[in-house]
Amino acid sequence: MMTASPDAVRGAFREFDKRIAAIPGVQAVSQTWGALPLGDDDERTFWFEGQPKPATQGDMSWAIDYIVEPDYLKAMGIPLQRGRFFTEQDNEHSPDVVVVDDVFARKFFPNQEPIGKRILFDSLAKPAEIIGVVGHVKQWGLDSDDTWQLRAQLYIPCMQMPDAFTSRQPSGSTFIVRSNAAAAGLLNSIRHVSQQMSSEQVIFSPQSMDSVVADSLADRRFSMILLGAFAALALLLASVGIYGVISYVVGQRTNEIGIRMALGAGRLDILHLILAGAGKLTLIGVGVGLVSALGLTRLMTKLLYGVGPSDPITFIVVPMILISVALLASYLPAHRATKVDPMTALRYE
Repeated sequence: MMTASPDAVRGAFREFDKRIAAIPGVQAVSQTWGALPLGDDDERTFWFEGQPKPATQGDMSWAIDYIVEPDYLKAMGIPLQRGRFFTEQDNEHSPDVVVVDDVFARKFFPNQEPIGKRILFDSLAKPAEIIGVVGHVKQWGLDSDDTWQLRAQLYIPCMQMPDAFTSRQPSGSTFIVRSNAAAAGLLNSIRHVSQQMSSEQVIFSPQSMDSVVADSLADRRFSMILLGAFAALALLLASVGIYGVISYVVGQRTNEIGIRMALGAGRLDILHLILAGAGKLTLIGVGVGLVSALGLTRLMTKLLYGVGPSDPITFIVVPMILISVALLASYLPAHRATKVDPMTALRYE
């Protein structure tokens, strides 16, 4: 394989794709020789037709490049926004083409249509025409991609790569498969197909996209687990503290409650009096806490993913828990106090 001609290598990859696509449950398959979202990255320098070639590589424009096949968008679930993506006809015998993402289009063609424009690459001999625009992929991370300076992306057809580049690919190639079959069975089928083609071919480092995403968020997940544990502990301590304090304060009013009942107050009147007072104090405390939390969570924005610093669910559920604890702490001792004999309370006073 290492000494095979470029045409033989391209033929082998086409045959591999054909056999993998025939596996039951497979919906799309694509080779990918460039960057891999949330994994490997690969960049390419370029300039546009009609512009002089920059004197140095540092003066050129940069973009993340994905060297892929026609089914790549389907395999990865990337939307085509306008124009077209690659077809089998975009091969080594046809004019070179590329596809760019919407970030690339906005950055380099802010007030015009990029489709039809031609790009020249420092590492490729022929200019390539832009034929489509696709959605942006979060290459650098689901939670941090927007913070990176290099975000523009472009796609190049595998079969249009130079012969020298293609000849090196048998030493290692990545392919992506979308399937509705079980992962274990699919992997066994792929390995079987590979062995049928050549006993020298080895399928290694298989990984699902879910695990790729999970790995990219591992550090953030660990931080959130610790933060969540401390938050749960703080909520528990706050609930215990509120219950203890309010229960104690209400308990100290047992004699007062007995006197009020001796003077004609009903049990519902007593419960309303105690719960209203406790509720007022709790609402004041919760209000102060919410205002403080809204300010402090802005400092934690970089630790959050999938939830905003002013997440409505969090800011509703937590206060409701604390209010419920406070009302329960008021109700139980007040309910017990209403059972005190009013004459006993009067004699005590």
